[in-house]
This record gives sequence, C-alpha cells and structure tokens, in this order.
Amino acid sequence: MELAKLQAELIGLQNDPSLYVENNLHGREKALDYIDFIGAVARARNCDAHLAALHQQAQLLKARLQQINTNLFVHLRTKIQAGAYTPAELRQLLNPFTTYAQGNAGQAHIGYDGLDVLLGGLFEMEPPPQARQALTADMVHYEPTPARVMLDLVDHCAFAPDDVFYDLGSGLGYVALTIHLLTGIKAKGVEFEPLFCAYAQNCARQLGLSAVEFINADAREADYSDGTLFYLFTPFKNLLLQTVLDRLKEVAQTKMIKIFTYGACTRPVARQSWLHSLDDNANHEFKLAIFEGKA
Repeated sequence: MELAKLQAELIGLQNDPSLYVENNLHGREKALDYIDFIGAVARARNCDAHLAALHQQAQLLKARLQQINTNLFVHLRTKIQAGAYTPAELRQLLNPFTTYAQGNAGQAHIGYDGLDVLLGGLFEMEPPPQARQALTADMVHYEPTPARVMLDLVDHCAFAPDDVFYDLGSGLGYVALTIHLLTGIKAKGVEFEPLFCAYAQNCARQLGLSAVEFINADAREADYSDGTLFYLFTPFKNLLLQTVLDRLKEVAQTKMIKIFTYGACTRPVARQSWLHSLDDNANHEFKLAIFEGKA
C-alpha cells in the first residue's frame, strides 16, 4: 500500500472527533485495527524510515484511544464492584453502545458491535486463556454470543426472582455474567474447558457477583435440576446435543422451563416434540429463538 494513502488514512483518524466520544467503542476498535495494520506494514518494510515515522505517529493515536477505553472499563467495573447499579440503571448505561433496537422483536444478530467491546473490556481483566481440552467430534469451538442477543433475551423473557439461568457451553462467562447483571437472577455456566471455567469464575469473584457460578463439567453430566431458563449458542451438535436436550426434557417433566437458542442449534431444538416455540424465529439461526417445555 502506498505511503501517501496510509498517511491520509491516519490523518483522517486523528481528526475524526467521533473516535473520542466515549460510547463509540466500535469506531475506536476499527481505528485500532487499522493502526495495527500500519504496524504490520512497517514491520514488513523495516528499512523504510518514512513508514517507521508513520508507525510512531500511529502508536501515539493508539495509546490515546486505548486510554479512553481503559478509563471507561475501569469506571464501569468499579461501579459494578460497589453494587452501584440496579439492573435497569445498568441497562440504560449499556444501550448507547449497541445498534440493538429495544422492543423490536425478531431482529437478526449478525456480527458484533460496540457493546461486545465494552463487555470484553469489563470482563477480561486478564488476557483470556487458550483452550487446552481436546474437543470430541460433536463439540463446537468457543465463540462468544453477540451482546445484542443477550439484550434480546432480557427483553423477551419475564424473569421471576427464583429463576435460575443456565448457559450451556459458557466459555469465558459473558452470557451468565451479563444476564445476572441485567436481571439480578442466579446464573450458572456449564463449560467443558477447565481454563475457561476458572477464568469466568475468577471474573465473577472479582466483580463481587456471588450469584453467578461456573461449573466445569460435560454438559451431558451436569445437574440441571434447579434450572428454569437454559441458553444454547450451538455449543455442541448431533448426538451430544440430543443427549443434553433429553436431560433438559427430564427437568421439564417436573416444572415449566424455557430454552433460548441462537445459531445452528435452533432447528434441531425446534424439532423436539416436548418443546413448543414462543416466537417466529425457529427457522432462523441468526435470531434468538425461545421455546417452552411441556411439563
């Protein structure tokens, strides 16, 4: 890429006032990605003095943008640790960071936005670990749920104080942590990878969220007897998925439960005879689908 074009792009970023607006996390994330690209070009041509100088300018902007983000993350984390927000107050604080339109049912959630950056900064107090546990053929690698899906879930479920929410295949814990913060209900994550589970539990501990628990277990063997709400973002498939659904069916024989799905698991969940759909999203893998178990 020509030096002049890189320089013009960098000047455009430096002079873009929107990047310094606190809630424009998504814009800053894209700017930081471009700055990293400039760094990659500079390293590839390490004898080019002009590129080296441009890289230094880019690093100054990077530090400024990262500091805005860090200040935001630390402020939010400190307030949560102090119990300063009600669920409703926190929701109002989060709304400006996302493109999600509250109250608009049936939205497709493709990709990530500024709210995902915010939650990542809030929950990732240390660099996340790399998975070490070998996955079986029916297990799916970890991928975080788009934050908009969690808001959609909160908006379309009537929560009771005694509800217990389970995230199956909880990864780094974003979903269980967020659902608890936005509703106040008890939340549990079931995660096969021990390093992910320990990381999520440490995050809950540091935030002072005693009602959030992470269980290192095979989802086929976990105890779901206290659960009322269950979320799956395609953590597994085929026979493994069916085995877990059969376990949830046992719970549904004792009480009414709801299952929330996002991703490719929605269609096989919709085929379960003991579940019925509560919306029109059972044939769309990028929409949150809600099912009720027949007790």
